[in-house]
Amino acid sequence: MNQRLVEQPLFSKQCGHACLSMITGDSIEDIALKLQNYNELSLEKEIMWYLNDKGFKVTLVKAFKILEEHIPNNSIVRVEDINGVGHFVLKQNHVFKDPNVGIVKSYISRKRFTHYITINK
Repeated sequence: MNQRLVEQPLFSKQCGHACLSMITGDSIEDIALKLQNYNELSLEKEIMWYLNDKGFKVTLVKAFKILEEHIPNNSIVRVEDINGVGHFVLKQNHVFKDPNVGIVKSYISRKRFTHYITINK
């Protein structure tokens, strides 16, 4: 599993692509081409399928209230803001690798975690 931070393209909704890139090492462009989707991805459909196809074992966890400290490392996490807009980040080494803003140690209370997938090779 890669350790580098991958930025999503400016003004794009490719946070899911960037998280997949951080895990697999594939480029955002190659991921979009394989999924035939250059826009936002579904965690339960495209992201899980892509990782399974690459030989990763993934487990989906959904709950109304997920506490930050309960999310294990090597998880793609859906973060939702107070307006209901979702965004994907990768939790690795006890920090969140956010493809939009960089390394985040903790999110403020106006964000909530709706679901995540754990990833194992």
